[in-house]
Formats: sequence, structure tokens, C-alpha cells
Amino acid sequence: MEPDNLVPGGGSGGDAIVDEVADTSHSVDGTYEIDAQRFKVVARPPLPGATAPNACCVSLLAAGTGADAFVDIRGSQGVRVTTGPPPDPPMHSDSTNGVEVITSEGQSISLQRGLVENVDQRIDMKVGSITVDGGTGSITLKSKTQITLQVCGGTSSITLTPTAIIINGPVIKLN
Repeated sequence: MEPDNLVPGGGSGGDAIVDEVADTSHSVDGTYEIDAQRFKVVARPPLPGATAPNACCVSLLAAGTGADAFVDIRGSQGVRVTTGPPPDPPMHSDSTNGVEVITSEGQSISLQRGLVENVDQRIDMKVGSITVDGGTGSITLKSKTQITLQVCGGTSSITLTPTAIIINGPVIKLN
């Protein structure tokens, strides 16, 4: 017996479409695989008149016991992660070559290793500043040719090369 909330599907042989969709869950002990040329998962606001208890969210979780779970993401050309209200920044770019993490202007990017504040390492990119915090560790910048620190388009700079340390600025103070 078919449920009352089915409506006819489109096209020949189209499956019935559920008129009102409630929360659903599928569980498989083993492998569950979807294979397609293109595959999208979308979490969107509820349709007008519907109620949704939570914000739009897509979660990927490999819930192991600590050392036995992985989330693998690969794109043969690139992986692009974006955040911000649509349409900018765009989710897709044909020029992605490697890994890109892009946010809109008012948002931030943080990388953190460890959970102990002021002890473990953290990098924060926020509006108006970038902070690299080595915590109780050290920070090392390496190059075989040159490292340059610049302010105001190079008005003041420190350049380290294999043969010299060059300091430029309107006023140079050594303590």
C-alpha cells in the first residue's frame, strides 16, 4: 500500500515524489556508495510555510574511536572551500589549481593545532590583521634566496639574503 503523500513522478517511468518530506535517516553496516558524473548535496532554508528547527547544515563526519576514522577530499585539479552569502565568493572556479580557502570580506580564516589556548599553534586571518602564534613553540621562516618583511608598500622593510641583512626606512632605530 502506498502512502497518501505521494504525487506522480515526471517523465516515463518516473518514481513517485513524496509531497511532504519529513526528516529521514538511512543506516548501513558496510559501504554505501553513490556514483555519478556530478553529485551535489544541498542544505537550504525551508520552503515557505514549513518550519525548520535548525540552521542549514551539511556535516561530514567519520566518527571513529580516535585513530581509525578519515575524511578524504580530493579533486584531481583542485579543491575550493568558500564561505559567505551567495553568490560571492563563487563556489566554483575553473582556475582552481591546488587548494583554495576563500571567505567573504567580513569573515575570517583560522588554523589551529591543539586545543590549549596560548600553548598550541594558531594562525588567524581576520579583518585588518593576520596573526601567526607559535604558542610555546618557535616560528621559522625559511628560504634559499630571500625573506622580506615590508610595511606600506616597502617604505620600511627588512630583507634577509644569504649575503646581507638590508634595513630600509625613513627612521631606523637599533636598540
